[in-house]
Amino acid sequence: MTNQEDEKTVTIKGVKSDLFKKVKDLAYNSGKTIGDITNKAYESLVSSAQGIEQISKSFQQGINESSAIILKDIKDVSISADEIKKENKKIIFRGIDVLKLSGITDEILDQYIVQIENVKELYVEGSFSKIKLLSKCANILKVSFS
Repeated sequence: MTNQEDEKTVTIKGVKSDLFKKVKDLAYNSGKTIGDITNKAYESLVSSAQGIEQISKSFQQGINESSAIILKDIKDVSISADEIKKENKKIIFRGIDVLKLSGITDEILDQYIVQIENVKELYVEGSFSKIKLLSKCANILKVSFS
């Protein structure tokens, strides 16, 4: 059963007549309606736009990672906000058993910490947004705040 709202007539200004004729011919030759062909075209457009957005996000993440310091495969490490600021580079923490971060602020999260992933235990001390910190985390087994 279709919703009447889905089936109402839509008029689109500015469609080139030669392009409309091609769509009309395509519909006729394929045994479909112009609406069917147009709906498929819109679905493809929306799907492509969403795919491009995801590719763009992945591309941006790749750029961020290429200019970042990656600290990885460490058993136990403690790092202060002062040490992070001193490096003055973006940092990715990856594959660490125990990671302790102290003096963390929203500024540190925004400017320096790109991602924290595959960490067994994460201990974070400071004055910051927990949501902002957690949005940068992936695959963390235990998180403690103080």
